[in-house]
Amino acid sequence: MRYQKVCVEVVARFSSNGGMRPVELIWTDGAKYDIDRVRFMERAPARVSSVLPIRFTCLIGGKEKFLYFEPEKMRWFVEVGVGA
Repeated sequence: MRYQKVCVEVVARFSSNGGMRPVELIWTDGAKYDIDRVRFMERAPARVSSVLPIRFTCLIGGKEKFLYFEPEKMRWFVEVGVGA
């Protein structure tokens, strides 16, 4: 399967010790999804073109999803499967 990068808006909480935690994802059509929990945060390669982003393994609506942050471009994205 091929994947496409879809840039999304994210509402994030920043702690006083410098941590960053996404709390809400806003899809391209404006739909909002609460991020129930962040299970892991790590530098990990994406299946789409990106320079080693930070991958957040999140629970959204009870399902595990990857949400990526590219510090160099200060943007968030998700990977969406396309075609076969």
